[in-house]
Amino acid sequence: MLRLRQTWIGAGAISALALILGCSEAPGAPVSLSEAGDSTAVLSETEGGAQIPFAKLKLFLEFNSTDDDLGVQLLLDAPDWEWVKGHDPRGRRVVDIDARGRLRDLGITELFFESAEPSPEEVLALIPAGVYGFSGKTVDGERLTGTATLSHNLPPAPVFSPSNGELVDAKNLVITWKAIGGLASFQVIVVDEALGREIVADVAPSVTSFQVPATFLRPNAQYKAEVLSVATTGNKTITEGTFQTKP
Repeated sequence: MLRLRQTWIGAGAISALALILGCSEAPGAPVSLSEAGDSTAVLSETEGGAQIPFAKLKLFLEFNSTDDDLGVQLLLDAPDWEWVKGHDPRGRRVVDIDARGRLRDLGITELFFESAEPSPEEVLALIPAGVYGFSGKTVDGERLTGTATLSHNLPPAPVFSPSNGELVDAKNLVITWKAIGGLASFQVIVVDEALGREIVADVAPSVTSFQVPATFLRPNAQYKAEVLSVATTGNKTITEGTFQTKP
């Protein structure tokens, strides 16, 4: 899959969505939601009314090997929901998302967010591996329920070129990287920061090269490149680099 994208978020949309992340105690050995913490509250929130599963529910990690930082990412999709809560393997609440104002009446469907990216040690201590339970409510009163499994296993960092500021031909640029076994896919991102544009390509795990469309590149310009290895768990590892096109 190949796409060009420019992303922006309006201030009004941000103010209409409340998002709370929290972890009140140090993680311990994972147990089931029915055994510990405030899991009783989670289960009671899903009682009464029809229950439907989330259409999408994925929780994964993204490690930047160049900057040595780690972030948590959540993707969820469900029809017209008002609120969603998530709990870790010990029943402790880690995410609480509440639509407010007009968005509460309209409902939200798909949502993706990424946490701040401190050191990997900090993130792994706060967010344990295991099965996370999620619940929610739609604007029609239906109860949402589902689980997502988070793994702490990160795929190896890609090694690619050009990545060290090399001078390249804008009409014939191929980004190449070393093969890594056991992946779900690779992702290649090329960013033109001066124009605020980027190109994103998702490729099969057997592929080890990507030709950047000549129409995307300008002569005598600097670009940022990223290659991501994507594990079957959804976890990603990024390697960043730069290159410059010839005049």
